[in-house]
Amino acid sequence: MDGFTSKQRLKEFASNRTVLVYLALALFVMVAGLIMPRSLGSSSLQTIFREASLLGIVALGQGIVMLSGGLDISVGNMMFFVIVLGGNLMSRHPTMTVPIVLFCLLIGAVVGLVNGLGVAKLKISSIIMTLATSSILYGGVYIFAGGSLSGSADPTLQYIGKKMISNFMPLTGVIWLILAFMAIFVLYRTTFGRKIYATGNNPQAAWLSGINAERVTVASYVICSLTAVFAGLLLLGYLGTPTLRFTDIYTMGSIAAVVLGGIEFFQGVGSIAGTIAGAFIVRFMFTLLVMFRVPEAGRMIAEGLLIITIVAAYRLRGD
Repeated sequence: MDGFTSKQRLKEFASNRTVLVYLALALFVMVAGLIMPRSLGSSSLQTIFREASLLGIVALGQGIVMLSGGLDISVGNMMFFVIVLGGNLMSRHPTMTVPIVLFCLLIGAVVGLVNGLGVAKLKISSIIMTLATSSILYGGVYIFAGGSLSGSADPTLQYIGKKMISNFMPLTGVIWLILAFMAIFVLYRTTFGRKIYATGNNPQAAWLSGINAERVTVASYVICSLTAVFAGLLLLGYLGTPTLRFTDIYTMGSIAAVVLGGIEFFQGVGSIAGTIAGAFIVRFMFTLLVMFRVPEAGRMIAEGLLIITIVAAYRLRGD
């Protein structure tokens, strides 16, 4: 009997998505080290950790939205908008960094509120709703910037964005891990977290059990937009000046990290803890592709294939 119980527990452990993604990360790092030893060098790990931390912060919000049954494809342009807006305002008003940061967060909250209300109240598809706000944000950037990117980040923000705690651990990585543990606590140890899972799994059943599914949906989109704004401000601090590059990788990258982490599309199933390993795998893979001099088009194809492969694998397993 004890042997049967041990085998059953081992089987459950081996089938746990969070466990599997961390095992996949360990295997991926070992293989990468064999194929390209310099990918495990101090400089490379430093870059991977910094990029994974920014992507991971966005993925936390994306994961919460996906657990609630939705999808947010406006996060990349939300970051771009904040980078341009924040950089311009900080260069014009260098003594008002804190109000500018709060203003950017307020804009993010409003965008998240609009997305959430569109999905929850107007019953617009989350893909269509967030695609619309993404397009509006992208257009707003060019209206605000006048067709050219200018400005700079506040020195304090640059310090946070560029500061290294050790040879490979950036300050942004510490911030990411703190936020990740906070998200894990909220999802697993609070009523709000249970409501998110219930809403994503079956909104009708959640409503019948007394959960205000619409309010939970709106809250999840607000959280997602706020994490995108926060990541955008950290990226602005690291870069020092606004840029059009990098932000376009965060929409698909965050989805890939979440899916790799074990959260399914529109199912309310999975673990936010897995997004940490998912973000590392995505950024590690991209770093390797860059080292192998794979062009940007090839990297985008690889990312799409990665998402398809992982989703198909979960479906075939029948989880």
